[in-house]
Amino acid sequence: MMYFDAHVHIQVRFDLEQFLLYTLENFDRQRVATAPQSSGTYYLLLTEAKSLDFFFLLSQQVKQPTGLLSESWQINATGEQESLLLRHASWPAARMFVVAGRQLVTRERLEVLALVTLTKIGDGKPLMDTVNEVRQSGGLAVLPWGAGKWLGKRGHIVSEFLQSAVPHALFVGDNGGRPEFWPKPAPFDLAARRGIRLLPGSDPLPLGGEERRAGTYGAMVAGDCSDDTPASDLKKWLLDSNLPIKPFGQRQGTWQFFRTQVGLRLAK
Repeated sequence: MMYFDAHVHIQVRFDLEQFLLYTLENFDRQRVATAPQSSGTYYLLLTEAKSLDFFFLLSQQVKQPTGLLSESWQINATGEQESLLLRHASWPAARMFVVAGRQLVTRERLEVLALVTLTKIGDGKPLMDTVNEVRQSGGLAVLPWGAGKWLGKRGHIVSEFLQSAVPHALFVGDNGGRPEFWPKPAPFDLAARRGIRLLPGSDPLPLGGEERRAGTYGAMVAGDCSDDTPASDLKKWLLDSNLPIKPFGQRQGTWQFFRTQVGLRLAK
């Protein structure tokens, strides 16, 4: 079983070592709850903003370690440029793959996640062009839900796009920040009718305590992968419409959601 979080921000304020430890613990908790006899295969699918590149920082440690992480961690290259293999001494059987990806903002002020790609794609382009560029790069394009971002005019744009877009390598994204009281967004059902699948992720925010979020909300697929081509293997399974994507974890409660929204506004 492969467990993944499809919406991961490593924020500047996070202690990287603690962030990765929390993530590994969260993933392993899901494994124990669902398949306790299996070894852990976990994926952090990064969605980095244009000013950040933690994937690059981690990849540099393979060539010349600089003490970015303690000696409890091993960072290994794979046969792909867009993935790294992390292991921790306390979980010797667990494999945690970190996979490059970006968060993009379109001309319509909608977010698009470019998963499993190192290609730099600029912000401010039309939604259709952005999605096409992600696919041309070999990545997976995800339209993630966001509080207030799928309402009104922008919500209409999302629905129109999903109604006509080519489904290949296109997904919609749910995240752990969508509170439990919030009804399922209508575009999710529209996407499902058109064969556009849903990828869940945690979406850690730049606030205190959010470094504990990665790995708490995601999904699992009953595939396998190699240490040489883990990102390509995961992408193959996600593109296989016959293989179920099974969400795991819980979304925010009402109090936590409103506290987070207030925190974001105060941070601005």
